[in-house]
Amino acid sequence: MSRTKLIATIGPASESMEIIKKMANLGLSCIRINTAHIENGYITKVAKMVDDVNKSEGTYIGLMVDLKGPELRTGKFKDGSFKIDYNKKYKISYNKNDNPDILINYNISDFIDDKTLIAMSDGKLRFSVDSVNGDIINVTSLDSGSLRDNSRVNVPGKLLRLGSLTDRDRMFIEEGIKNNVNFYALSFVQSRENINELQDYLFERNCDAQLISKIETKSGYDNIDEIARASDFIMVARGDLGVEMPLKEVTIAQKKIIDESRKYATPTIVATQMLESMVNNDSPTRAEVSDITNAIIDGTDALMLSEETAIGRYPVEAIGYLSSISDYVDSMEIKYKEPESFAFDKVAFAISKGLKMISDYTNVDSIVAFTRSGFTARLVSSMRPGKMIYSVVSSDFLARSLNLLKSVVPVKIDESMKSKEIYDILVDINRSNKIRPGKKVLVVSGSPYFVFGGTNEIRLVTMGKFIGRGYPVGNSFSGYYEPDGSGDIIILDKYIKNFDYKKYKCVIIKGNVSDTIKNLFYENKILLLYNTEFDAELNEKTFLNIDGDTGIITA
Repeated sequence: MSRTKLIATIGPASESMEIIKKMANLGLSCIRINTAHIENGYITKVAKMVDDVNKSEGTYIGLMVDLKGPELRTGKFKDGSFKIDYNKKYKISYNKNDNPDILINYNISDFIDDKTLIAMSDGKLRFSVDSVNGDIINVTSLDSGSLRDNSRVNVPGKLLRLGSLTDRDRMFIEEGIKNNVNFYALSFVQSRENINELQDYLFERNCDAQLISKIETKSGYDNIDEIARASDFIMVARGDLGVEMPLKEVTIAQKKIIDESRKYATPTIVATQMLESMVNNDSPTRAEVSDITNAIIDGTDALMLSEETAIGRYPVEAIGYLSSISDYVDSMEIKYKEPESFAFDKVAFAISKGLKMISDYTNVDSIVAFTRSGFTARLVSSMRPGKMIYSVVSSDFLARSLNLLKSVVPVKIDESMKSKEIYDILVDINRSNKIRPGKKVLVVSGSPYFVFGGTNEIRLVTMGKFIGRGYPVGNSFSGYYEPDGSGDIIILDKYIKNFDYKKYKCVIIKGNVSDTIKNLFYENKILLLYNTEFDAELNEKTFLNIDGDTGIITA
């Protein structure tokens, strides 16, 4: 499973059980539904397919609904297009009675002033505002070209108060709530005000879905600090962002957005043109591979494909490349900056920082995070401990919601297991072969877990059946103990002079030894355990795991 999470936009190229299943087996974390191109009932159809795949494959693929929001566009023209000449004067208005050259669907005259730049048709046509008279915006064109029906309109750097949700958005939210959608992506977020409207709407409906703020305007970029603090996720939507600001600035803007978000432990998604060449080709360009690599190094949690999986010829191959590139980059030792604060729980934040330090200084194999609300997993993930994080939850909905966090592997347990001790639950996880015997695991939880939302406890646990414990000198070792002394491990009551210890990888002594003897074993790179106490007798050939840090023996 990829540590960096993978999102695929569903569309004609991928809206089948067979394709979703193939993508799931390549590490797909979430399906995105773009509401700009669907009708009522489509969310229900996709949710059913995703649920069926999750059941058949044992996965926790989440579901994201991307809300179109109040989008500023031109109206329709007489012949389907309108010719724009360089340096010519034009009138723009939302009011048909003004007889404008260019009709738009919202009144923005209150937010516009002289010299404001207005961009249309993905930034290909730009206009400079000369004056504003009532609802009429008088402009001079800076380019020439053809303006098509319903062209996108951008006003870089201006905070346009158009609201956050349309009636169409609300219709899709209601359908999403009925189908347990995990994420709602809000388009053109410019300030915290936009977020509040959707958060309040979901809260009133007892909906626990998470809010993804899409940063695709200059004003959203300028207000990233307040937006990151108020959002569950941040999406770097580079398409419109590349229209709202010069293209040369987009890469640096991406890095700043991710940095600002990570300050508050807010996870991020990088989107748009990740593998656009694979819409028509079966392999990516070198530049696309570099783009994916840099997004991961920047610190993103997830990468999103749009046209590549929605209408592309190679949706499965695109996810395959995204997965393999991510796996390779994640295998590198990358030092990420840690978050600086977390607004909701300072104790949990401090515990998570402590866990990161323990993880760095001990040879732990993985981390197990018990979480009731998901905050524990989010905080631990944000610290980038460089280990897989098994997040133990008791609901499918939460498991799917956590599947977008970097390095997090959701582990769903039955309600009946919530009353068990933590170690018993770890044994059950061990049985599913997620964590091998002998491996050290950091366990972070609240106490009592699944009851309170707080995170206040860290434990270092060695997996497997406990056999005994001694004082270690040397590195961890796993091998066979034979009662006749023919294995890699020998157990003695006390240190014996002139004994051939060099034929063993590990020597376990029940008694004490001198510092001279300890140094002798250390220099010969033989793991020594002394003052060892056993919890079980070993009367037959047994495979043992000896932890060189803790001295714990497991089988």
